[in-house]
Amino acid sequence: MQASCHEIFCSPRIFCIDNQHGSVFHVFMRRDRSPISTGAHGFEAWNARPSRGILVAAAALLLSLLTTGCLSPLAKHAAAFSAATATVIDGSEDAYRAAMQLRLQEQAAASVYAYDKNPQWSPYKDPVPLLTPDQLNARIKVLDALKAYADTLVDLTSGKPSKDLEANAQAVGTNLQGLNQSLATNLSTAVPNLPVMSTANANAASTAVLALAEYLISRKVKAALPKVAQDMNTTVTTLCELLNSDITILRRQADVDYQTLIEEENQSIQHEGTAVSPYERRLEIGNLLVLAAQQKANDDMLAKLQTALHTLAMTHQALAAAAQGNNPESIAQKIAELQAAGKDLGNYYKVLQGTNQFTPTN
Repeated sequence: MQASCHEIFCSPRIFCIDNQHGSVFHVFMRRDRSPISTGAHGFEAWNARPSRGILVAAAALLLSLLTTGCLSPLAKHAAAFSAATATVIDGSEDAYRAAMQLRLQEQAAASVYAYDKNPQWSPYKDPVPLLTPDQLNARIKVLDALKAYADTLVDLTSGKPSKDLEANAQAVGTNLQGLNQSLATNLSTAVPNLPVMSTANANAASTAVLALAEYLISRKVKAALPKVAQDMNTTVTTLCELLNSDITILRRQADVDYQTLIEEENQSIQHEGTAVSPYERRLEIGNLLVLAAQQKANDDMLAKLQTALHTLAMTHQALAAAAQGNNPESIAQKIAELQAAGKDLGNYYKVLQGTNQFTPTN
């Protein structure tokens, strides 16, 4: 490999599931899968990983370019942007799933403390999610499409179009196009008492979703990257901002739910007096610490998700500008920031697994 070529390192994912080596653990955790996460209503499906076909095709194309040592400056930027985007998207999808899992655990704890207060209590009552399975899947489709788009930029600058990448991009675009029929509902949330997406936001989201889908389905390989990046910049920005505003709602609701649960459990402890043993009392107080730690972990993770998506939009804007010859020296720094944001998000997810803040399912 020539010295001018950028090296790209792909670290393998290391999952540390159910190793109780951290100081924080979840009181409801056990090695068997929870019936809440594997029930008949499909919560387990939330953790299914998307296909890696696009990433494999892009990696093969990128490796070919690197080994030939013939990447132009613009091609190098496109390759680096694609790799950084893949890191961000993978971390974002993990973060969404982790937030949903933490929500289910919070709802399980809340159900326990509702037993004596709610005469309609039933162990068969479904927990209230932040997002329904369809709503989570809609966000995954948008994220997968953004990653596929970034991969196509490598293809545009390679001079050697990849048939596999072309096919994958078209499949992802078709999948995204189908989302438009239920966009207003599926890109809203399941948070009670919140209205669905406004007409103005729904129209903006629909325009962006269709533009990205149509590009992935029918794009021309001979199109120049500068024009593509310029044309798609508003679309990428709109979709990232849409997801960011959505995450703000999720953060706010999760914080309210955790705070309510902590206050209810604290009041229960205060009123129990000598009705429980000192050992049981200490366990209940420990549960308060666990819940507070989960509340902070959930909010920190969603905040990192927002940072990563905002950085993605800003980096694409810088790439579009650099492709037009405007301030090209800033793109390398922006891509480095994007890569760092993606790694930060991914590493935080791994830490949550390692400290058993939640128990992911396969």
